[in-house]
Amino acid sequence: MRSVEEVVAGRLIAACLAVAPPGPGICQICFAGTTVRSPTCPTCRDVARQLGHGLVPATPISLVTKDNGLYRALRQYKSGEPSVARNQARALSALLALVLRRHFPCVAPEGVDMVLVVPSQEPNRPPPHPLLPVLDGVPDLPPASPMLRAGPGTLGHRSATAEGYQCEEPVQGRRVLLVDDTYTTGAHVQSAARALLDAGAAAVRPLVIGRYVQPNWPGSESIMAWANRHRWSAEVCVHCTPA
Repeated sequence: MRSVEEVVAGRLIAACLAVAPPGPGICQICFAGTTVRSPTCPTCRDVARQLGHGLVPATPISLVTKDNGLYRALRQYKSGEPSVARNQARALSALLALVLRRHFPCVAPEGVDMVLVVPSQEPNRPPPHPLLPVLDGVPDLPPASPMLRAGPGTLGHRSATAEGYQCEEPVQGRRVLLVDDTYTTGAHVQSAARALLDAGAAAVRPLVIGRYVQPNWPGSESIMAWANRHRWSAEVCVHCTPA
């Protein structure tokens, strides 16, 4: 018998694409394709250089492409017609609940004291962040906080900076689950993680719903081929999937 989460997230589950686990040819930070000689992809090396520090491995739930049903949900939950946005947000909550119920120890092995979202970079979007109500629908998580704000640094699609975000509350010694809807280059997620660690967070664990992929990117062919050979399942995640 299917759980409530499986029923509500059913169409998104059908759209999810399996993410290859880290290993030869797979970036250990963002799970993009890379050369077998390097544990990280060129983009992650670029972001690390900009931040002047190593990066925090993310946990992506699924690959997404621009033609994918999960990608549509990740667009529509924050900018769709209101009833569509509500339905997509409810389905995303169910998907997150399903994954975290099975894999919370994989995502955050040391536990979590606080849940934060990566602030939106869209200046015309009024608060609250659209991910906050999505996370409110996930059982057993601490209440998601909007206390991470834009900082003085300039962020871009491929421009990372530790000054891109700032904390409005103390994070010293706290274990943070940092949630974002989509991971592309990692400039925003990794900048937020760096700001939290620099502010004294004991651990930052980024969780992203969709790892965006363009099939014509270098390395994409191998990870898309892996996804086509392995059906997505909530029973496994990137940390417990056999290579």
